[in-house]
Amino acid sequence: MPRPKKIRKKKSFMFTSRHYSFIGNLSVVLALSSLAGMITAILISGFGGKDPAASYGGVGFFGVAANITGVIACFISFKERDIYLWVPRLALVINTADIILWILIAAWGMQTGHGF
Repeated sequence: MPRPKKIRKKKSFMFTSRHYSFIGNLSVVLALSSLAGMITAILISGFGGKDPAASYGGVGFFGVAANITGVIACFISFKERDIYLWVPRLALVINTADIILWILIAAWGMQTGHGF
């Protein structure tokens, strides 16, 4: 009588259901756009002959508002399930650094008499 064949288990693959959070991606976009606005305001402010405080104060205000919105979006994104966490973490770091840089630029401008 022949030996019975050994039944082999099929290899199973576990696919992940993780996804990139839309709100986390939106927070990264807000952070990068605010950073681009900051760099543009810094570069262009040296070329203007008039008082840069009046013309670039609005850029700083909307930049900080975008960063605060980005931080709130990060915390909302952290509450989602099965997402890649590196995107909201990156957005949180960039948004926080942007807020600190905006505050430092405003403080430096007030010290020199050209603040927002």
